[in-house]
Amino acid sequence: MNDADHKLSKIILAHATLSAAVSFASSVRTRGLRRSTVFLALGVGLPAIGELLATGPLKLLRHRTRPRVAGVPLGVLLGWYCVINGSLTVAERVLARLPMREGRQQASLPITAALVGTSLDLVLDPCGLDVGLWEWRSDGLYAADVEGSNGRRGVPLVNYLGWISLVSSVVYVYERCSGDGDQASGSRVPGLLLLPYYLVAVAWTVRERRFRYLLYSALFPAALYATLEKR
Repeated sequence: MNDADHKLSKIILAHATLSAAVSFASSVRTRGLRRSTVFLALGVGLPAIGELLATGPLKLLRHRTRPRVAGVPLGVLLGWYCVINGSLTVAERVLARLPMREGRQQASLPITAALVGTSLDLVLDPCGLDVGLWEWRSDGLYAADVEGSNGRRGVPLVNYLGWISLVSSVVYVYERCSGDGDQASGSRVPGLLLLPYYLVAVAWTVRERRFRYLLYSALFPAALYATLEKR
């Protein structure tokens, strides 16, 4: 099989493992061990189901990094947890700044977190496709100027439906399991851990002169700024 460079796979796995460990430790400090463990299980488990469907029966894509279990790289699953946890933290801090009642903020968390995470992927997925981290089985309407290692161009829109569904589902189920009033917006760490992903993609847009993807994903840095600002 035509896989990605072995060294690149090792770097991605090491970064994902370290980021997941730091993200979980920060979550334990703000949410507690039980709730953090629940979120970890959801943040890895639900995306794992989605990935297994996409790479298996649906045959939508093939990942090219290793190690893989049933076609899904471990680094990708840990990355899902980091991105969803970071997106939730960013969403919490953004909503905390808005003049909304607490109950409405809680109700808005799943879709807000989904928008944050999906916005990041608007630049991350074309970057990953171009450098050969994965390949889609068919051409996509989005990023049609980017060609994968198998000659297919673009990212299918179903990818972004999947992002919105997975992120919002993890956050929604977590809220139902953890109960009301479980805000972890005191910690910036999970949100800041998304910055390396974004900066790598920004470097790609500069190198390839594909600056429009920065515009498409502008919601993410705008939301992340709220995480950096002092309240």
